[in-house]
Amino acid sequence: MEERAAADWSRRGVTMVFLIIFGVGLMLTVVTFVIGELFDLGDWGDHGADVGDSPSPFSSRVLFVFMTAFGGFGFMAQVWDWSTGGQVLAALLGGGVVAGGTFLLIVLPMARQEGSVKLHLDDLVNLTGEVTDDIPEGGVGRVTIVPPGTGARVARAARSQTGAHLPAGTAVKVLNVGPGSLTVAPVDAYHGTPPPPRP
Repeated sequence: MEERAAADWSRRGVTMVFLIIFGVGLMLTVVTFVIGELFDLGDWGDHGADVGDSPSPFSSRVLFVFMTAFGGFGFMAQVWDWSTGGQVLAALLGGGVVAGGTFLLIVLPMARQEGSVKLHLDDLVNLTGEVTDDIPEGGVGRVTIVPPGTGARVARAARSQTGAHLPAGTAVKVLNVGPGSLTVAPVDAYHGTPPPPRP
């Protein structure tokens, strides 16, 4: 009797783990597809790199889709009373197939629609854009820029030149391209020549 009760508790625990992974993954997937990437692997040290290249299969969108599918397939395998190894295998295979399909059928086509022209990060200097994620005081937010004639929407991490808070919707000018982020200033507060790029 005690062994059966322990097995039931163990089963419920596994069920909860799969459901929690599914729920968190689904929530984060919705957020990333609505507001954009929550993090960009490889952003640091990209001074002078090209933008507009193919997105990474390890982007937050793809990883969160994997989490959602992992939790969902694991839960289904448990409902079907598969062994623990079978549940984990089903979760991994299901997550991999769904995440791979999302990358190939959704993320890549979306990136191509944003513009196929390769841009150099230094080309963003002096262009205007819009703050899409609040730039907190002394912190990093996100700016979206549409370089003229490309049709590409370039979203990059950004800092305020003065360290002041810049709310979402603020029109800004790119002053500098640094490692991992742009330096921007509000368009109405911008005067003079931008500083040279940091080494």
